[in-house]
Amino acid sequence: MNKGYFLSILLLFFIWEIGYLMVGNSLLLPGPVETIAELIKLINTGALWAPLLSTVLKAMFGMLLALLLSLSTGFLLGISSFLYILFRPLILVLQAVPIVSWLALAILWWGVGFQSPMYIVFLTLYPIMTLNIIQGVRSVDVKLIEMARVFSLKRRTIFKDIYLGSILPFVFSSLKISSGIMWKSVAVAEFMVGVTGIGRKIADAKYFLDTKNVFAYTIVLVFLGLASEIIFNAVSKKVFNYVS
Repeated sequence: MNKGYFLSILLLFFIWEIGYLMVGNSLLLPGPVETIAELIKLINTGALWAPLLSTVLKAMFGMLLALLLSLSTGFLLGISSFLYILFRPLILVLQAVPIVSWLALAILWWGVGFQSPMYIVFLTLYPIMTLNIIQGVRSVDVKLIEMARVFSLKRRTIFKDIYLGSILPFVFSSLKISSGIMWKSVAVAEFMVGVTGIGRKIADAKYFLDTKNVFAYTIVLVFLGLASEIIFNAVSKKVFNYVS
């Protein structure tokens, strides 16, 4: 973790402590010290691990499904002007649909449980990733493609040596953008329709007016968002170094 992250966290905790002292009511706003103590308690008792694993699995499966489908559709829409004109408006419509609408449909289609939050993540991330990959494919220099065809290069070689280099920055950019959205969407879905997971734990804490628990689990979600961004940054650097 770099100094920027560390200083930002310190500043956030300082502002949080000031707010806690000003409010003077732990039910409305618990302090950072007691929230961290609650988080340590969840870790030591093992109460954190099952919901954490459930949330991570839903988020990862949803993101993986979105990535695989967006790679194929994004590439097709990127190389075909006809498909781009025909389907891009549909992708934009999917992107504009609010999470709450997907939640209502998820209850009807899959009910409550593991599937609904996973598909909410997929439906939220798929249009974002697809639009980024389309942009990456369409950014390829047409002259390079024409030159490759003149020299009768195989399609596999054209994809690997020309398209892949242009797409990768957009793929990792979409992953970094999606990582924060992913944790928010899975938590909201679990809060509304989940039976397990961190979002479900936040919902339970709300019912029992356990504000410390709400904040403790929220810290876990924030950590997941920061950790995933750091991981994607590290992986992208290694991949770009390997490709170059």
